[in-house]
Amino acid sequence: MARHPKKKGDEKPDVDDNTKDNPVGSPGTSQTEESKVKGGLDKLFWLRVGMGVLAGSLSAIIGNDQVESTRVALGFGIMIILFAGSYVIAKSMRIPIPISDKKKLITTGYGSYFLMFIFCWILVNTLIHPDVGIATVR
Repeated sequence: MARHPKKKGDEKPDVDDNTKDNPVGSPGTSQTEESKVKGGLDKLFWLRVGMGVLAGSLSAIIGNDQVESTRVALGFGIMIILFAGSYVIAKSMRIPIPISDKKKLITTGYGSYFLMFIFCWILVNTLIHPDVGIATVR
């Protein structure tokens, strides 16, 4: 691109000037955005782990008074409702995810959520009913 020799506004600033802002796409800017995304997804992961513990505990406590046939449906219903709630919370966290990676709000931590749900459901149910043992099963 040719510049007019008399215009002084078109001169390039010195290369050694460290006070200029980083342009979009420079390593400093992408590093900051990447750390914001990673930090937000980490918070979402641990939120889902905690919600899995809550869902499993609630399913065992609320399902304690139910008939066995409805206990499973109630437990999985609570699990689905709390997972949907965690998605709503994830949307309100406003994690700066690129448009191509919008599935990450759903897929981040769903395996850990499910495993913590099952683990806590079994654990709390076992703690509520300690009298059931091997002798009762035979």
